[in-house]
Amino acid sequence: MNGKLVRGYGYLILLILLCGLAGGALGEAIGQNFKNFAFLKHYTVIGMNNPVTINLKLISLTFGISFNINFLSILGMIFGYFIYKKCR
Repeated sequence: MNGKLVRGYGYLILLILLCGLAGGALGEAIGQNFKNFAFLKHYTVIGMNNPVTINLKLISLTFGISFNINFLSILGMIFGYFIYKKCR
């Protein structure tokens, strides 16, 4: 694999995550400030409810991940993908 291909996928993932984060924040802000758009602040949790802990006596490791996804965060991720395709 060449470096350009790896950078391209890394850039895509970063762009999707950043646009999803911006969309989620925008949905939260609009949902709190406008009564008619309160549905935008509701989110679904995808991930682990309880983190996994590995205790090795010397060190303890805890692993866990969850995503809070709302409607505008999904639209933001789609928008990020289209930005990536447009700039490529």
